[in-house]
Amino acid sequence: MDLRQLECFVAVAEELHFRKAGERLGLSQSALSDRISALEHELGLALFFRTTRQVSVTQAGADFLRDAKKILADVNRSISNAKQKSEEGMRLLRISGVDEAISMVLPVALVEFRKEFPKAALHILEISSSDQHAQELFNHRADIAFVRSQPTDDFLESTLLHAQPVVVAVSDANPLSRRKMLCAQDIVDEPIVGYPRHARPILHEMLWSGFRAINRQPNIVCEVIDKSTLLQFVTHGLGIGLAPAWVKEIAPPGVSFVPYENGDQRIELHIACRATGNSQLVTSFIEKVKMLFVEAPSDFHEFK
Repeated sequence: MDLRQLECFVAVAEELHFRKAGERLGLSQSALSDRISALEHELGLALFFRTTRQVSVTQAGADFLRDAKKILADVNRSISNAKQKSEEGMRLLRISGVDEAISMVLPVALVEFRKEFPKAALHILEISSSDQHAQELFNHRADIAFVRSQPTDDFLESTLLHAQPVVVAVSDANPLSRRKMLCAQDIVDEPIVGYPRHARPILHEMLWSGFRAINRQPNIVCEVIDKSTLLQFVTHGLGIGLAPAWVKEIAPPGVSFVPYENGDQRIELHIACRATGNSQLVTSFIEKVKMLFVEAPSDFHEFK
């Protein structure tokens, strides 16, 4: 049984005339009759009384007509809803990103993007963990994600926007603020504002790996997730902390940034999306980001 058979049955039941029903459906009378016969055979019951002069619906046919109309109405409503959701999806861009992307990349990119799509709706999801952003793409809860490491799954594709150095945020009152470079040995006795591993795994590991290399443990006085919170703690002399170089753009007065010596390790930022099935909104936004931050990188990408 298929929907076309149901449409044929409803048309004949409403017209009570095979020729008129055929004209309504764009079918020949014989083709329509064959479809009704096949449906009756599949159901194992007669839907119509047929004579040479008239057609009438059987009791079973009358009962089936109510259900057939409901089925067709439900299908049409589902198709209409799907089309509406699809059209809405074409106007909605869901972006998931780490703090740097939301603070520094997104506003600049959106200015250019809005010139092409002024009516596009945006949904911004901020999560501290880069792995969770990639998962949002897998689960189709985001269309674009800014992540710290390149996704390895073929389901996703990404572009490296930049890789920037790590710095030590210190209070201006701290003598370390006048140093040209700092390493783990230099900060071994300093109170340190750290990050929990689950929230900032890259910075967490950079701090601990440096101290493991000198066989010491960092003097962590507290752990925070948000970098702006870390900067406030540093400003008030409660400790020092590692951060990507971009945070100097959001730092309050009273904070200095000294390059951190940790080999060639840098904090990367990638823009990722699903490898297939992307809307024009997604494609255009990624092109804008690449133009702004890969082809013509901004000043904050490198620490000065």
